[in-house]
Amino acid sequence: MHELDFQSWGRADDPAVVICTTEADSADWRACADVLAGAGRHVLMPALADAVDALPRLREALSALPTRPVLVAAGAWASEALKLFSGAQTPLFSGLVLVDPTGEAHAEVQINTPSLVVGQGADAAAFAEMLNVQPVSPSDAVADLNGSDALAAVLLGFLERCAPRQAVHYEAGSDARVLRDAMGCFATGVTVVTTRDENDQPIGLTANSFTSVSLDPPLILFCLAKASASLERFRAAPHFAVNVLHIGQQPTSGVFARPSSDRFQGVEWETWDSGAPILSNSLASFECDADQVVDAGDHLVFIGRVTRARFEPHRDPLLYFRGKYRRLHFS
Repeated sequence: MHELDFQSWGRADDPAVVICTTEADSADWRACADVLAGAGRHVLMPALADAVDALPRLREALSALPTRPVLVAAGAWASEALKLFSGAQTPLFSGLVLVDPTGEAHAEVQINTPSLVVGQGADAAAFAEMLNVQPVSPSDAVADLNGSDALAAVLLGFLERCAPRQAVHYEAGSDARVLRDAMGCFATGVTVVTTRDENDQPIGLTANSFTSVSLDPPLILFCLAKASASLERFRAAPHFAVNVLHIGQQPTSGVFARPSSDRFQGVEWETWDSGAPILSNSLASFECDADQVVDAGDHLVFIGRVTRARFEPHRDPLLYFRGKYRRLHFS
């Protein structure tokens, strides 16, 4: 018996999700797998062109997994997936999801695990009745979404209910890396903060520790590590600018995050009233007068009074989450 080939997304030590579909190479399923992996799931998608041949090999492969996965079975694989329950000596899954199921709903199969049916029509209704659940239509369950994003949203909601991830705890005095990882769970935008030094040369660096502070007066802030080579130049500057990056500016973020003597080379920029560099075509730019510098642990907090701003409302932001660049999945 030949082993199954699996496509894999995510970390192997994350909770597993096995997706059985004859359309494993479709863009929609791959996009859905990307979303699930980004949410902390290890997605496995086996090559299943022939259900009759693959079923015993799939059962063997699932039995070998270190933890019980959630099974997602699409289309004709819905009825085949139910056979895995009837033929297993021990439970193979922690949850079952049938997506647009077709074929015969086996009434004699007893499913003693959280279940979900995603789809519409007579087949979906028949499988939902057999599992004693209400069928869900992604477009109805998740407003303003469609396609793989809507399906991924429904799947993530189910996964968090039936197979929640185990939380990691930090206590004062323990590994600072754990605290850093906890802080990384707060998704942020990405900015490039800029100013000019005493020789009127442009200075800039990538930062995601940016937030609005007040509308009246108009204040914003960013944080800069005391170990930063640019710290004293920002501390001495009477003005600075914050440039919020859009998804097409990830290369720009990389340029300003790396050590370089001339980060502005090849980057289009301009100046407004104060002379602080404004990166052209950014999602938003804020020109500020320096207002306060606050000492805070291993960082300084720079608070600026906004004197001028510009933004482009039709672009998506560049996001940063858990140490990686991200894009918007859901609206």
